[in-house]
Amino acid sequence: MNESGTLEQLYTRAVQIYETQNEISFPEIISENVNALIEAIDKNKSIVSALVTSLLTKICTPNQDIRLHRVDFEGGYSARSLDTNITTPFFKKYFPRYANKESGFLTLATRERIAWTQTEGQALKIRRQNVKDSFLNILDAVQNNTADASQVLIYLFYKLHILSLRYKQIFDDALNTSNYTSILNINTILAMLEKHFLFPVSSRLPVIAMYSIYELLLPVFEQYRGKKLRPLNVHTSSDKHGYGDIEIWNADNTPFEMLEIKHNIPIDRNLVFDVVKKSRDTTIKRYYILTTSKDNFISKEEETYINNFILSIKNDTGIDIIPNGIFNSMKYYLRFVSDYKQFIHVYTKNLIIDADNSAEVRDFHISEW
Repeated sequence: MNESGTLEQLYTRAVQIYETQNEISFPEIISENVNALIEAIDKNKSIVSALVTSLLTKICTPNQDIRLHRVDFEGGYSARSLDTNITTPFFKKYFPRYANKESGFLTLATRERIAWTQTEGQALKIRRQNVKDSFLNILDAVQNNTADASQVLIYLFYKLHILSLRYKQIFDDALNTSNYTSILNINTILAMLEKHFLFPVSSRLPVIAMYSIYELLLPVFEQYRGKKLRPLNVHTSSDKHGYGDIEIWNADNTPFEMLEIKHNIPIDRNLVFDVVKKSRDTTIKRYYILTTSKDNFISKEEETYINNFILSIKNDTGIDIIPNGIFNSMKYYLRFVSDYKQFIHVYTKNLIIDADNSAEVRDFHISEW
């Protein structure tokens, strides 16, 4: 059986165990270490992907030392190629929330020339010690035949399946309650959003809120006729590509308008310099820099400097750079939304889409919303 077929078979077995509620006991070396990885998967999806790739290698090539994940190790192999071609597509199919964009081997924690042995592996750039230990413990146990690679993968997929079902229930509940029946106005919506943005690790939420407004207004505004709102990029720096957090493109596939959104970070000249650098020699006409910070700029003097600078940029290049507080911009744009309840529904829908495809929006973000 090929690698893809092996993963499919093990996933099917894991789902069967869940659906039949069979009491299957897994050794502690498997359950305790996999549980630790699952609990921290939101910030360690590359580690989980690398583990799946390694275990798959052991199943398909039993004589391979799976701790030697690079071809430049003596006796090593290309784990990254297998991860890119097999593991990542598998995760995108069954566990998209925890799938890497291209490969789990693009992070510093997985790509460095460090053998994943108990000793050398301690040098891995993994912040949480228990995650590092669990990763190395499983690899060591499988390599030394004290744990079975197939069993580890079945238990891992079993836990991921349960996690996926829990999120699906949260998503379904959120959609059912997004048909908001109370009276709404702009101030109510802004107050709701402001409170929502206060939750921990919420830098993605303002981006999704503005994206939802644009989704409603693009068909309405004449200036956006024929323009395309691109899908949101992954927000993490290692995966992020493009010009901004939100991108509107021309029909001929050239950039038109961009938004960069900062959470609790006041605007300074360096942010503006970065925008000028990204926009130079492009077709971009307008670039917003928006922040949730109560003080939109780091100082009055900085605001004056920036305003003078963007005027000179406008004169030299024709690009409009607009730094502003995000709530000021939202208040303006929401005036053109004909049905405020529609915004509630679209924002909820986009939170769910984002949560289903990345780990940036957490379950508590949706349940609290």
